[in-house]
Amino acid sequence: MKNKTLGICLLALLALVSSALWVNSASRADNAPADTTTQAADTTLAAALSLDDMVDQSDVIAIGNCVGTQSVWVGNTLVTLANVTVNETLKGDEGATNLTVALPGGVDANRKFPIAMNYPGAPKMQPGEEVFLFLNNASEVAGSYTVAGFSQGKFSIVKDEDGEPMVSRDLRQTSLQHNNGVRRGQNNMTPLSSMKSEVKRRLNRQ
Repeated sequence: MKNKTLGICLLALLALVSSALWVNSASRADNAPADTTTQAADTTLAAALSLDDMVDQSDVIAIGNCVGTQSVWVGNTLVTLANVTVNETLKGDEGATNLTVALPGGVDANRKFPIAMNYPGAPKMQPGEEVFLFLNNASEVAGSYTVAGFSQGKFSIVKDEDGEPMVSRDLRQTSLQHNNGVRRGQNNMTPLSSMKSEVKRRLNRQ
């Protein structure tokens, strides 16, 4: 009889503990924060530039191919230097056959513990990538350029389903400061021929 009574008491205790744990878990779930995948910390703030702004502010506008990258230290900051062979120059030295573009961030693998620096929304280039670039010569690395508008002046050239060359730009990790507030950038594509026509139109008006 005593064993039976003890067993009933233990079952009752287990039921109370399980109930308390379930209530506590449900309470935490109700108070859990909403999805934070689009929080501002994942983006970099930059002043929004129109195409005309980029044409006016750029020292060089060129189309080319990235043929290699290398990370270097500039003070305490890592920078990736992208070597670009020039196929066409729309603004700047038309005799230039290659350019060096300094991109924020990089990787130093020549250490016991490799170091990497990344900046949300920073422009990136990969060897073999064809690019349409708006560049400024105000770089901390001698002889190199920076992308106009942080990442706004770097476009990848790809082909659509019909084989037409397009310029593609992904600004979803860049928050753009407009006159009427801040908005996250978008991923968009434009025909290469249209982009070149718009750039030449603006250059002819200068």
